[in-house]
Amino acid sequence: MELAKIHAPIAADLEVVNRDIRDWTDPRIAALAAGKRLRPALVLFAARAPGGASNPDARVLAAVLEMVHTASLVHDDVLDSSRRRRGRAALHRLIGVKPAVILADYLFVQALAQLERIRAAYLVPEVVREVRTMCEGQWLEVKLARNDGASEAEYLGVLEKKTAALFAFCCRAGGMLRCAPDRELAALDEFGRSFGFAYQLLDDAADLCAERPDPFERQVVRWGGQGYLRASARRFARRARSVLPQVPDHVTRRGMGRLLAHILEA
Repeated sequence: MELAKIHAPIAADLEVVNRDIRDWTDPRIAALAAGKRLRPALVLFAARAPGGASNPDARVLAAVLEMVHTASLVHDDVLDSSRRRRGRAALHRLIGVKPAVILADYLFVQALAQLERIRAAYLVPEVVREVRTMCEGQWLEVKLARNDGASEAEYLGVLEKKTAALFAFCCRAGGMLRCAPDRELAALDEFGRSFGFAYQLLDDAADLCAERPDPFERQVVRWGGQGYLRASARRFARRARSVLPQVPDHVTRRGMGRLLAHILEA
């Protein structure tokens, strides 16, 4: 299913998120910031109140987390010496490595500065904690990429910190904004975490045919390569689906399920 149809119940809020990202983002990063909006969509679906009432804090948080994610992509591309990003030349290939790193740092700070707009102040330290976790994941990946003997647990640890934890936070924070009960918050967290693992495993599978695989990638090949990655992604997807019945709102439940199906079909 096309993302536009999946996003229909949250389309008005998502348009506000897109506008805010454009207003708060340097024009040179505008093309890079025009992604699938998976993280904002999960925030908005999870924060959706029965009846569809909007939550201003959810819109701000969705924009902030997408900006943080975009900044991390610039850093990733520099560290990986990537040539392309979403079919376009990577930002550092267009403007140079140093300007790209500076712009990514600016975007991180600009995103966190927008947290002043959120009335739910208890979320601010949690966002900062998630950014720190992402940085820890990137550092761990750099270390393991030099090691031919990395274990599967270490590999999944990188995915947890770099990707899955932020997806989990998107879902959990959305639920927190509408005061969801603890049992539902746990389900939202598990859905987002498993969604993030599935997403990153499939992304790694698509990138595995690199011309110059690093030691980390060669280790993945030893485990089974793309077959291993896709089978692992399906396992995490089943885990994500298994907790969706614990989300009572049918629009939220259906939207999240469709987003999961979309990444599996891509």
